[in-house]
Amino acid sequence: MKKFLLPIIASFVLLSGCSEKAHIITDYYKVHNNQWQPSVTLNGDGTYTTDYYYSEWEDINITGEVIDNGVVLVYYIDADGRDNLLPYTLYMQDPQSGALYQERIEYDIEVGKITFKVKTSDFGPTSINNGTMTFKVSVISNY
Repeated sequence: MKKFLLPIIASFVLLSGCSEKAHIITDYYKVHNNQWQPSVTLNGDGTYTTDYYYSEWEDINITGEVIDNGVVLVYYIDADGRDNLLPYTLYMQDPQSGALYQERIEYDIEVGKITFKVKTSDFGPTSINNGTMTFKVSVISNY
């Protein structure tokens, strides 16, 4: 009985939702050093701490319908041209101190907007100095 149940379930999953074709739109974004903004926390003593850096971009393909019923896939394209699905962690070395640290690349989406984020961890430097970063955004919907 179990031998017959698995193919039936697999067929149901594969055939459900096949009535519509997926619509895919892909855009590329190049974010330069001067296009990053710091997100800061104000401390009680009047100083501040940089939590992460972000860059906001308009993307008219990210609609409410896509957020509710579609998919948005975002990739960081590295220096070798490879697509790395976000969130992604870069392993870095501070050129001044030689200390190793990590930068985590993430994103947020809202209707009509995508925000790329770079968060430094392991007490690394708090500046964006990666040069131009390229991102690929694929919006998948059924309309």
